[in-house]
Amino acid sequence: MRNVLWDRMIAERPEHPPERGLDRYDPAEIDPPEPSQIFTRLGVLLVIALVFGLAAELLARLPLN
Repeated sequence: MRNVLWDRMIAERPEHPPERGLDRYDPAEIDPPEPSQIFTRLGVLLVIALVFGLAAELLARLPLN
């Protein structure tokens, strides 16, 4: 005896799974950042690195009790 419900499920199943979480935009359409944006990002990263370095320096100078 054939399982009619199983045959119907196979027939109704789409061939390709839905594309979830994928970017719908074409990567060729995304413009690269301008030079001013690149330098701004690099400046922010430099400031963050300097703040971490300063914090490490100050913590190293704390007296241990």
